[in-house]
Amino acid sequence: MERKRIWLVVATLALATTACGPRTPPIATGENSTNAVRKQLEGRWALVAYRATTPDGKTLDIDANGQLVFDEFGMLKIEYKISDVGMQTLTTLGIRSPNPTITESGRVVIDTQKRLITYASNDFTGKLLAADPELVRKRSNPYALERVRTYAFDSDGLLTLTTHYDDGKEALMSRWKRSS
Repeated sequence: MERKRIWLVVATLALATTACGPRTPPIATGENSTNAVRKQLEGRWALVAYRATTPDGKTLDIDANGQLVFDEFGMLKIEYKISDVGMQTLTTLGIRSPNPTITESGRVVIDTQKRLITYASNDFTGKLLAADPELVRKRSNPYALERVRTYAFDSDGLLTLTTHYDDGKEALMSRWKRSS
């Protein structure tokens, strides 16, 4: 009888501990989850198309090579190497790049609902919450690292990244093909 009572107490305590213990929310694993998008982005990509559009709608393809690398820690590095012809095209559009090689890198935040990728510096949250005027100024340039980008994975396996002007019109579009 005593043994039954001990087992009953142990079973009751185990059940109570399990029922009242801390619970960790499950990690989303669906097709449009952050984890799934990170896995899609992970690896090396080669630039296959680069296009710039002026605020008044003039669009031209920019001759460039590039590489995009996304790692398992959420770090994104993009490098564009614009040819001399590409630099002339940018000048035709009224866009000045002081350097034919543009490199952007940093940790990113992915919004799967809106399909957005945003670079997040170490002090990003503080600046965002403080409505930092420097961050606002940088984000006003559609070519800046701080600009939010939309992403899309095409049925042909290509990744498209696009920045937009404040009015929603496309500013810069790059298409990437997985290279490894």
